[in-house]
Amino acid sequence: MARPATQVDAGRWAFLRSQRTASIALLLPALAYLALMTQAPFVLTLWYSFHRWILTSPELGHAWIGIDNVRYELTEDPIFRTAIVNTLEITAAIVGGSLVIGLALALLLNRSFPLRGVARSLMIAPFFVMPTVNAVVQKNLFLNPIFGLVNWVWTSLGFHRIDWLAVHPKFSIISMAVWQWAPFMMLILLAGLQGISDEVREAARIDGAGPVTEFRRITLPLLGPYVELAVLLGMIYILQLFGEIFVATQGGPGTETTTIPYYVYQTISQANDVGTSSAQGVLAIVFSSIIAALLLRLLTRTFRKGLTA
Repeated sequence: MARPATQVDAGRWAFLRSQRTASIALLLPALAYLALMTQAPFVLTLWYSFHRWILTSPELGHAWIGIDNVRYELTEDPIFRTAIVNTLEITAAIVGGSLVIGLALALLLNRSFPLRGVARSLMIAPFFVMPTVNAVVQKNLFLNPIFGLVNWVWTSLGFHRIDWLAVHPKFSIISMAVWQWAPFMMLILLAGLQGISDEVREAARIDGAGPVTEFRRITLPLLGPYVELAVLLGMIYILQLFGEIFVATQGGPGTETTTIPYYVYQTISQANDVGTSSAQGVLAIVFSSIIAALLLRLLTRTFRKGLTA
């Protein structure tokens, strides 16, 4: 038999409702500011994408043209299609490379050894370097064709000198970004490794599991949620890669390293075409959302199979 509601129960529920109302009221200013700073620019960009608006041609006016800008980018602009392919290739390579290196560093730093705290601090440092600074340093000190460190090592091994940014521009951009993003992956994966119970590892060793089997059957499946988080966050940020390309290659040679963010920059800064650049930005957001959703689903299925195997 249900206990009848008492005056104390009614007072408790009233207190909880008042607390919830107060919490929502306290959050409203922050939510309103967040919406204003994130959603308002997107809505404005979406509005501009339906217009023809070239800043250097005021005689053309500011006219509504519907989805003509989007249709042009998808069907007639070859550079935009090239930028999509470049963006996917560069993003996949950077995320994959930084994930592998980050996992290796996380496994190393998860062990006990002298000065481990100092080593962790040094490993994290590249993530706090500004992208433009990273590009300037690597372009001039590492990848310089005359006195760069990479060419010094390369020629010391008996190979011919290479202008890396001219001959292998994508690889150069990827290497710059991987150096910076590997610590980000390492931080997330290290947190996941520290959350794995020692009892689980010990039980696996007692059952005769070697290091490879332990990693494949225990460590990697339990790291699944952290890998998903690292890949998803990394992909969202790396899709916006701009600083390294702007400083090191300017999207070249030709359109070899022209990505969607850099092409949007070129459209608005060089062609002064607000409408077309807005359409490109909207398409970039749509593509990013689709890729993120598909990738998250793929990773989730992969690690669920690993846990049930």
